[in-house]
Amino acid sequence: MGALLLVGLVFVTIGLAVLISGIVAAVKQKRKFARGVAATGTVINLVKKVFNPGSAGVYCPVVQFTTGTGELVEFESGFGTMPASHRVGQTIAVRYDAANAHSAEVDSATANWFVPGCTIAMGFLFFAMGLVFVVIGILMLASQPRN
Repeated sequence: MGALLLVGLVFVTIGLAVLISGIVAAVKQKRKFARGVAATGTVINLVKKVFNPGSAGVYCPVVQFTTGTGELVEFESGFGTMPASHRVGQTIAVRYDAANAHSAEVDSATANWFVPGCTIAMGFLFFAMGLVFVVIGILMLASQPRN
């Protein structure tokens, strides 16, 4: 009976930690977005990346764009999909740091918010499951006959 309460407390703790890290990631992403400069780029290549042997991998777009100062920049997105969500020659939105244009990234909701959103959702799920376990554990302990 007490084990369920302990498991619940562990889930609540993990959930809070993951939830907080997701919120921190979302705040950092929002600040990065606010500091970034918007530009339009063109997909010039798709690079297939395989992270686990035997997996299909993902396609990451290689994008070229011109900064506000006229510098031509090329970068490979760190966010890929399977199947490829872009095609060579496609015009896409880009966001970059004016102090370091080579740190650019594709400006899409998925690329910007997928990781923080999933982290927050997982943290909330663990936290909620932990609360359920804690409540059940407390109710079970309370219903035990006392000697």
